[in-house]
Amino acid sequence: MPTFLVTNDDGAASPMLPMLVEQLKPLGTVRVVVPAEEQSWRGKAMTRFGSVTAEPYDKLGVEGFMVNGTPADCVNLGVHNLFEDAPDWVISGINIGSNAGLAFLLNSGTVGAAMEGALQGIPSVAYSQHVRHKAYQEWSNTKQVTDPGSLAEMQAAADHCGKIQRKLMAEGIPQGADLVSINLPYKPTLQTPVRWSHLQQNSYGQLFRENDNGFHHSYMGDIRHDGGKDSDWDVVNRGEISITPLSLRGFSAVTAPAYTFD
Repeated sequence: MPTFLVTNDDGAASPMLPMLVEQLKPLGTVRVVVPAEEQSWRGKAMTRFGSVTAEPYDKLGVEGFMVNGTPADCVNLGVHNLFEDAPDWVISGINIGSNAGLAFLLNSGTVGAAMEGALQGIPSVAYSQHVRHKAYQEWSNTKQVTDPGSLAEMQAAADHCGKIQRKLMAEGIPQGADLVSINLPYKPTLQTPVRWSHLQQNSYGQLFRENDNGFHHSYMGDIRHDGGKDSDWDVVNRGEISITPLSLRGFSAVTAPAYTFD
């Protein structure tokens, strides 16, 4: 049976963490290493200075730890320090909110954790769900989700993640990919289509606004899209499930021009 290392960027309190763990338990051995507190928008950041601590966390019925670090910290510790052997899969999520498009993917701690898994040579998957605004706001303000409809939609997303993970285990991640980013719509059903997609090249503008204490991060209102038919953003926003294979080598895929700097 395979071993799964599960992490996220929403922290141990995320309502979607136990849902995902329960989906993976029938498929193999599950280990959990998660941030003690939310680490959204940390990307692939890792703790360079100071100490990172890991405390046992067994509330999910599996062996686990809470870490006072980033999602990528959690993965590296889970692969090399906290257990006797490395996992067969790194599973990150389910993120509360979509991570479709380049701008969000690069900032996502959920995807950053999967990137760290891929750098360690382990097949890695990042799961994210585009939750309804009511649930996102409640989570942002109180670090809980109580709305029954939202919780039911989260559970439906987790059910889909279990099915998708079974397929990935049977078929493998696509040749040439190092990790897979999966985005689910806020209201998936048993009939929701699953589509392969490409990464949309979206971007954003100003992120910070000034207040009495300096500048604070404000949700961007000027997201720019490239159109991108059948991109991950397009697929999830039309209510379907987007599966995007990613290669870490893609960051160096640009062909060098002929001129030199001599």
